[in-house]
Amino acid sequence: MRRFTVLFLIATPFLFATLAAAEKSSIPLAGVVINTAENMHSRSNAGTDVVSQALLGTNVKVLKAERNADGEDWSYIETPDTYKGWVISSSLCFLKPGDKPYASAGKIFVVTSLFANTYREPDVTKHKPVKVASISSVLEVFREGDARWLQVTLPCGTKSWVQAGDGELREAPMVWARRPPEEMIALSQRFIGVPYLWGGTSPLGLDCSGFVQLIYKMGGIPILRDADIQFEGSGLLEVAADDEAAGDLVFFGSAKNKIGHVGMMINRDEFINATVHDKPVVQISRLKDAYWQKIYQGARRAKK
Repeated sequence: MRRFTVLFLIATPFLFATLAAAEKSSIPLAGVVINTAENMHSRSNAGTDVVSQALLGTNVKVLKAERNADGEDWSYIETPDTYKGWVISSSLCFLKPGDKPYASAGKIFVVTSLFANTYREPDVTKHKPVKVASISSVLEVFREGDARWLQVTLPCGTKSWVQAGDGELREAPMVWARRPPEEMIALSQRFIGVPYLWGGTSPLGLDCSGFVQLIYKMGGIPILRDADIQFEGSGLLEVAADDEAAGDLVFFGSAKNKIGHVGMMINRDEFINATVHDKPVVQISRLKDAYWQKIYQGARRAKK
């Protein structure tokens, strides 16, 4: 018994050093989101706050994993916009070393409807949808059908049918083309009435920064996730007071270093935003209204 203990004590530092070295040198695992809009939490427990959401088909880095006090397996992930949070591990399909990222080659289907239902067969009446994909989700195409339907491979590997009218058929890799402000405004107005949801990134519910990030992404302008980072760290240009124009982002807070809200100008006087002010939905507001002027901190414009 003593001999075993001594050997264990001698071996332990070496074992710990080996594990630490392996952890440092390991390449982050990869996964793909298999649910419509998966909540990303601040900690590995569904009872904690939601910091963002990852949409169906999103390729993510898996930075670490743990089993929580309830015996649930959780993964700490990073989305393509570098945002990090915890998701329950069953919401991911993990990729093996050497596997290509989901929807990264061949034909892809880009969802442009607010939602696209997928079905077992090319028929909307026989079964409930297999999965629902929200706008901007990208799915792998398995094969094209007739003019109305095409078959996709969902991130979980299931084959499913989607109606062609719910999106666009393209070639991977997916690159969002730059859109003029008037097209981004038209896109944004399709979300009017969508409920406000803290951490939301889909038409199931949107928060302020998730909303403008989605519109900018689909307009070919990638920006980061949170309003304060969008204000200072997304490479946008500062706009002079009273020079705000359609497509500019307008930011609000108690101070310039305490930004807490963002919207997008749709003309020189009005902006669209996901807010809880007046009513908790995506709505159009007037920049010169006293409520907004009191907390207005400035505007930012995308580089041409």
